[in-house]
Amino acid sequence: MPTHIKEIANELAHLQQPVEFEGKFRLLPAERLPELQSPGTLAIAAASLKGNNSLFALICQKEAAPRFSMIRLMSRVTCPVMMTPVGSGTVIFPEDNVRRFVLVYERPSGTRLIPEAGHLVPKMDEETIINGFIHNLLPALRELSSRTLMHRAIRPENIFVASDGRAMLGECLSTPAAYAQPVLYEPIDSGMASPSGRGEGGVLDDFYSFGVLLAEVAMGGSLLKGKSDEEIIEAKIKLGSYGALVGQTRVPLKLMEPLRGLLSDDPYERWAMPDIEMWANGRHLSPKQVPLPPKAVRSISFAGKDYLTAPMLANAMRLNWSESKKLISSDHLDSWVRRALSNEDMGDLIVLAERTSSALASTGSGDDRAVSASIMALDPAAPIIYKDVAVRVDAIAQAIALEFFEPGKVEQFLDVIRMKLSQAWVTSQTRTKPEFIAIIKQIEHLAQNVKSMVPGYGMERAVYAGNEGWPCMSPLVGDHYVDDIKNLLPALENMVASGRIEGAPVDRHILAFAMNNMRGNFDALLKRFEDPFDRDVYNGASLRILADMQKQFGPPNLPALSAHMANLLIDSVENFHNTAFRKQLREAVENATTEGKLTILQSILDNSQIKDQDQTGFDQAQMIFSNLEAQATWLEQGGLVSNENVQLVSEKTSAVISGLCSSLALVGMTIAWVF
Repeated sequence: MPTHIKEIANELAHLQQPVEFEGKFRLLPAERLPELQSPGTLAIAAASLKGNNSLFALICQKEAAPRFSMIRLMSRVTCPVMMTPVGSGTVIFPEDNVRRFVLVYERPSGTRLIPEAGHLVPKMDEETIINGFIHNLLPALRELSSRTLMHRAIRPENIFVASDGRAMLGECLSTPAAYAQPVLYEPIDSGMASPSGRGEGGVLDDFYSFGVLLAEVAMGGSLLKGKSDEEIIEAKIKLGSYGALVGQTRVPLKLMEPLRGLLSDDPYERWAMPDIEMWANGRHLSPKQVPLPPKAVRSISFAGKDYLTAPMLANAMRLNWSESKKLISSDHLDSWVRRALSNEDMGDLIVLAERTSSALASTGSGDDRAVSASIMALDPAAPIIYKDVAVRVDAIAQAIALEFFEPGKVEQFLDVIRMKLSQAWVTSQTRTKPEFIAIIKQIEHLAQNVKSMVPGYGMERAVYAGNEGWPCMSPLVGDHYVDDIKNLLPALENMVASGRIEGAPVDRHILAFAMNNMRGNFDALLKRFEDPFDRDVYNGASLRILADMQKQFGPPNLPALSAHMANLLIDSVENFHNTAFRKQLREAVENATTEGKLTILQSILDNSQIKDQDQTGFDQAQMIFSNLEAQATWLEQGGLVSNENVQLVSEKTSAVISGLCSSLALVGMTIAWVF
């Protein structure tokens, strides 16, 4: 099971009280339903407020978040042989006031084909497989195919079988696409990718999984039992999926055609909906046998083994990265491809990869990129491989989100984006697909987000920009499932009120989540977060962003958060010079804190205009004080009665008196002349 899927039943044992959800349902956490639990969820009873009690709910975890965009699409599907949600969203449980994500479904009929992963799949007869599985599940596959929706969770423990043998597809939305799928049930390229990097894929991935399911119930037991994931992948590459899974085993003759068609490793030759419908209606088809990769006339030795085909070598290079760099630095690979495989085009791609390595030598990552590009040349169908990263081209954003806190992974994903390995992968494909255009646009969008590493951008922004509805991953929100920015401040309010936040309740994840959802240009403000050690500036900027968030999304009252921010910034009040002003500000801060108004608090504590006015007044007061102090010193030193001052005053007095006399004489003469 993938790393980020954990059992949460014990963690949520304290949830007991019923709670209403969406005004339609009542969730009953005291009634546990382990038989309906999906990986990483807690299944509880649920009831409709209109009286329908045949419901259950899955409480999901945010470390492996549900498929948000697919939930809305799947909820519009009505299909009796496939579980689709009748309700979804976040709800606060009263015991701990924590917001969690919940999916509500109708209870399926029947029981799981196997109780959990690892159990042997029961062998079924031909009639049960054809009627109970193929014919009965065709409506679900048809519905998914017509809407271009991907189930990505077709596996034995997610199939419910009624007493009459009719099968039903289980839910597929509680974890990321294909995240809990066994390697056995994934096409070769998806199996090579890490669980986090499989992505939504395409409808043909579901048909492949369906083919594996049919093979398992036809033969019973567990296919390739006892083999590791890497041994399963190697067997599929070497023998083809049909050869590796079915081989020489006898299967019912009627099932050979659909198994060959559904297990084709070439997506262009794999059976899709029209093919299986034609077969179900009695028309016999002859699935094209996909040829195995061409063998070289001589083997190449690598990491202690000999290899005769390019895909087998590429797979070995994926697992032996250090050895791969040594192979690239020599001429052996290019020589083997051109002479033993007689493939000049592949050789040219490998040479291009080596030249790129030389161009990037100064960055220290040239050799790593050369290995990645060489693997693409050897096996274009493989996912993007780079060091410890193995990801399908359309799943990079999902993989970043799931593996963000894994040591070293963020840096590797950043290399994948900056080195344009996605574009290199598309270029290496022998066939183009229309969806490549959308994929390249998505990668370019991610590249724009990581172009700047200022808080609010970077790899954190890539998580939320590339994954619609992904919950905020900041540890500052604790266990709260915050997938809507309207719920971010209430979550922080709860965390502050419970004493779980000491400093500013803003980090890079909260900034990235906010910037991805808020209106306005905050680039100038984000620069104030670049130095986290300048606490006054950082705290002031935090208050500003939180106040803008409250203004745009509410709620109107945040008493705990306001008091916390006031406490962080109250020292700034003491930095004001005017004593009366400080008193007024303290009173204003107390009032704003009581009312829970971050906007008012911000206008007081992080207002540059008020600070400028105070500084201007202080500068003027300093100037006046300096003048008065100089005059007092002058008087104390006898300046008033000094010879210089007496002479200066006498001269000024004489000048004034003489001027006055002259003026009086002039006035007198004027009067005499007139009269």
